[in-house]
Amino acid sequence: MKEKKELGEIGRREERREGREKRRILMVMMVVMMVMGCNSGGVKDPEKVFLSEMVNLGKGFLDVFVSFGDMITGTLGIKAETKKSDIGAYFTKIENTMKIVKGKLSKILEEHGSYEKVKGKVEEFIGEISKIEEGAKEAALGASGEDKIGGATSAGQAAVAADKNSVISLVKGIKAIVGIVLKKDEGDAGATKTGDDKKDVGKLFVNDAGKADAKEENIAKAAASIGAISGSDILRAIEKSKEDPKDYVNDGIEKAGDAAEIAIAPVVADKKEIKEESAKKDAVIAGGIALRGMAKGGKLAANNEEKSANAVNGAVASAVNKV
Repeated sequence: MKEKKELGEIGRREERREGREKRRILMVMMVVMMVMGCNSGGVKDPEKVFLSEMVNLGKGFLDVFVSFGDMITGTLGIKAETKKSDIGAYFTKIENTMKIVKGKLSKILEEHGSYEKVKGKVEEFIGEISKIEEGAKEAALGASGEDKIGGATSAGQAAVAADKNSVISLVKGIKAIVGIVLKKDEGDAGATKTGDDKKDVGKLFVNDAGKADAKEENIAKAAASIGAISGSDILRAIEKSKEDPKDYVNDGIEKAGDAAEIAIAPVVADKKEIKEESAKKDAVIAGGIALRGMAKGGKLAANNEEKSANAVNGAVASAVNKV
């Protein structure tokens, strides 16, 4: 019962966050429409036509960004069975959507570009859309492969480091998107609420010989880190990651210092503890798990039992869902 209550609370938090995203997007569009409206009094018919077209486009523009907000707040329906390539397709969809809207805005500017106040605002939006488009394109390159984001079975599995170039693409792409869709004070890369035993999440980064440590109680610590913070916190942790992360071949997870380095941490015998203070943050751990889940080849270890496999798959899906 306690577990169901906790899951319900996590769901309610996600719904509240989704509502905030939509309200913020709506407010942005209302401000733009108000700016346009300030120019509409006593204007000539051609300008009225232009403003009318902009308002109509604005409605479609709002729909696009509400849809984008839905996608980044977990309504994609990500499950443990979701393929990494499906995540790539999701980013490609964002890229194509932004491209379509940018094209519509550019066409109106070509036809009615003489109204400077509106022109400036539209050009600003085109610039922001372009950043999201390029970010999504870059991120899509990192999420590839037919492996499932979870993929663990009752036979158990060793951890596998995510492909470094894939992680770099995801980090670069997500950084570009986050710079547009999050407010400056939204999300905390250093957010952390759970106890010091989060260091034991490192036991999910072991080889086949050590997979007995990747058991339910240690997976629960990873799930606790993921559940303790918001999607915005995870995005900030990814944003703060190095674009040239180091994979410590001798020290593995113990030297990983940010989300990207957690994602690419190689499996090293007897290295199974998160030790770097910069990495012992719930947001960073969750961001690393999300990146490892999305990026080519990345896996977490799981003991050879069904409950451990289900637990680790659920933790990965939960982290990716928050991105």
